[in-house]
Amino acid sequence: MTNDIQEREITRYLISKKLNQALLSEIKDHFILQISDLIDADKMNFQEAFLQTKLNWQHELEMVKADALSFRRIARIEKDVLQRRFRNITFTSLLSSFLLSGLLLVVSDLFFYLQMLLLGVMTCLLAYSFIFKKMKFRDYIQLSFHPLIIRNLILYGILFSLVYYFFNKFNFADLLIAKVFMIYTGITNIQLLYYNSRKINVLI
Repeated sequence: MTNDIQEREITRYLISKKLNQALLSEIKDHFILQISDLIDADKMNFQEAFLQTKLNWQHELEMVKADALSFRRIARIEKDVLQRRFRNITFTSLLSSFLLSGLLLVVSDLFFYLQMLLLGVMTCLLAYSFIFKKMKFRDYIQLSFHPLIIRNLILYGILFSLVYYFFNKFNFADLLIAKVFMIYTGITNIQLLYYNSRKINVLI
C-alpha cells in the first residue's frame, strides 16, 4: 500500500505529463496498483517500484504533438484518446451535414434558417461556457486555431480553388457544396464547444 506522501508524488509526476483530470485519476489508480504489486511481490521499496512503473508507462506517457496541425504536446495515451474523439466529431459533422444537405435540395430557403440555428446554438454554448466559467477568453481565442478548424479552412481553400479552376466561378458560397461545408464547420464548432463545456478534453 502507498501512503499519502507517496500518492502526492505520483500525482505530481502525472500532472507534469499534462493529463486531463479524468485520465490522470484513472492512470493514477493504475500506478498505485502496479506499485503496490511490485512492493508486495518483488519486495521493492516505493522508489524502486515507482521507477519501474514509470518505465512500464514510458511509451504511453511520452510527450508528443497533439496533432499534425497543433504545436501543443501531450502524453501519447491522451493523444490516442483525443484523436478518436476528433474522428467521432468529424464523422458526426459529415453525417449531419450530408443529411441536412438533402433538405436543402427540397427547401431552397432552408439554408438561411440552418445558419441562424447553428449560430444560435453556438452563441448559447459560448454564453453558458463564459457564465459558468467553463471557458476563458484565452480559450476562445485558442479555439480559432484548433486543429479541426484549421483543417476545415485548408479544405475550404482547396474546394474554392478546385471550383474556380474547373468552373471559373467566384460565387463559391452560392454552390450547394459550399453550403454543405458551412453546415459541416458549424456542427464541428458546436461539438467542440459542447465537449469543452462538459470539461471533456478536445484541445481547447
